Amino acid sequence: MLDFRTGLALAAVLLGASSARSAAAAPLAGPAAPAAEAPRDDEGEGAALEVYRELARPPGAAARVVATAALGTGLRFNNPYRLQTQLGGTAESLSLTAGYLDLGAAFSLGPADGVQHGGALRLSIALGGVPQEAVAPSYFIAYRGLDRALGYGRLGASILVEPDVNVGGELAVGLGYYLLAGVALSGEIVGNLFYGAATYEASYTVYPIVSAQLGLMIDYELLP
Repeated sequence: MLDFRTGLALAAVLLGASSARSAAAAPLAGPAAPAAEAPRDDEGEGAALEVYRELARPPGAAARVVATAALGTGLRFNNPYRLQTQLGGTAESLSLTAGYLDLGAAFSLGPADGVQHGGALRLSIALGGVPQEAVAPSYFIAYRGLDRALGYGRLGASILVEPDVNVGGELAVGLGYYLLAGVALSGEIVGNLFYGAATYEASYTVYPIVSAQLGLMIDYELLP
């Protein structure tokens, strides 16, 4: 029989062998995975700054296409031929022009809520009396500062096509009041100046004409 000391030594050997087998069977532990890095504050600030710059960026240029149709009549400040519509007793007295139809188109470019510059083309056709047509290419300026109104002006030449070819100057100012988003009621004051043939009273004649017209305007905006 084994004595007490011999049994204790045998138990210690068996326990050590069992611990060695357990250590060999266990997988080797690799290096510890690094902890995920928290986002840095400067990265978030950079993204917010980029968004702010995009929102604060001034808007680009907008385009505007305008079409108009109006009816009008005018006052002639010189009447050397004593027209039937004469309003006074002398050649320098006022006379009425024939009523006319005015068709036009314009294009402008600039800030959507500021001053825009462009060009315009108008065609005026007399509705009575002697057949008469005039074409007016002009510089066009528009300002949409109010929600329901568009102010505009034109400056250019007025080319009389019929009955006799003549070239004069034209200056006009107008206002459009929006009834719908792109449809407006338009009113315009137009000043024309033409030179004519000589008469007994003058070696050359000057015809200042001031007209007023009322119609509709279609406004189409191309926003950036």
